[in-house]
Amino acid sequence: MRYFRRGLSALAALVFTASVCAAGAAPATAAPPASAAPPGHGTCVATAPGTPLQRQGTAWTCIRTESAPADAPAPPGRTQAADPKTNPGLGLCTGDAAIQSTRKAYCVRHWVIYEALGKDGQVADHATVFVAAAASMDSLPQAAWQEDIITEVVEMTPTMPPVTLALSSTCSGQCTPGSAAWDGAAVRFRRLHEGKDGTLSYSSSVGKGFHSTIQPTYRVEGAILNGSGPPRHIRPEWNGTEVRCDDETGRWPGCIVPGHLANVTLHKSVYRGAAVAYEWAQKNLTGHYGDHDHPLNRFVDPLDPKNKKRREKTCDRGPIPFVRGATGVPNDSCDEYPFAASWQGGNDGDQCVDITPRQVGGVWDISGVTVDRATQPNAPYNAPCIRAHVDDGDNEEAGGEFGRAVQSDRIIDSEAFEVIILP
Repeated sequence: MRYFRRGLSALAALVFTASVCAAGAAPATAAPPASAAPPGHGTCVATAPGTPLQRQGTAWTCIRTESAPADAPAPPGRTQAADPKTNPGLGLCTGDAAIQSTRKAYCVRHWVIYEALGKDGQVADHATVFVAAAASMDSLPQAAWQEDIITEVVEMTPTMPPVTLALSSTCSGQCTPGSAAWDGAAVRFRRLHEGKDGTLSYSSSVGKGFHSTIQPTYRVEGAILNGSGPPRHIRPEWNGTEVRCDDETGRWPGCIVPGHLANVTLHKSVYRGAAVAYEWAQKNLTGHYGDHDHPLNRFVDPLDPKNKKRREKTCDRGPIPFVRGATGVPNDSCDEYPFAASWQGGNDGDQCVDITPRQVGGVWDISGVTVDRATQPNAPYNAPCIRAHVDDGDNEEAGGEFGRAVQSDRIIDSEAFEVIILP
């Protein structure tokens, strides 16, 4: 029986060989499988037999993506001449990081690398296409934004065949992506410094009183064209920066880039005594409330949206109420700091330092501040708050600027923010 089985095996081998020859396909000329491609070159496919690339010795075509490294030169073309006023994100694309962002803009920089490998696994030809997605979070209304897409060939060997690139995106969280760049068509690049601009867009349906964390993901569909054979499409992808969309601040929803400290900026030339009072508190109270290293946190009370009770607690209730007009300020009002709209505010008035900011020589500055009542006899004052004698118009206008900053910087409940005082 052993010999009979061996005979059957030999006969089966002869039948298989005959069938291969009849089909006209010799095993020695078949394309190598994709899994045989050398590692480290991304996604590779075997070159189709009989195509110009295969006849020239190209065994595999490969595509991979890489974050643009910190030491990469600034990308040429449109990003260098970008006008940040049109899209602040474009001004970030010449930075030294793969992802650069502010609270209201970002740029994601990436490379798409095409390689033609010989039978020995070595790179015979290659091309690198720079891809940047630059966005301003205010580019579209109602929790929607658009990315300017910039592409440019930054490296290409002289004998590299043309390459194609189609770009689309998805997004996680409560987000819907728009159409693919170039309406889904593939862009063809033939030479160094060739490029094409496009757009991608996103929108969030975040509900009233909620926020959602969103992250775009970019997908490339590309190929190295191989002459008469069909293109082999490969789909690498990479993640963008996180975005937070909310409908918790103001009258409409919007989005920001988290990880950046929000700010409320007040100019002393505009808000006069109010801005001077806040600056004095930052520089003289031990807590340095509201400066960059000691930020405030927004406080939201849905039952008291204007924080009337917290403000009254500081100014009017308690054993030492604020006396308006006591220091000669016309149209005097009680301006509390930290703000009643912050978790650090809403203190008992008898714990506060009472001050009066005054204009000296036509200039509003902390040098013109007098201390009217202190919880301690000597500075620095270890008090949690101040009450300032400030013109009621300046007080109200400063409060309006705080409200506008909450809206523009999307400062949600309990989120940290700094108070910046400028001349």
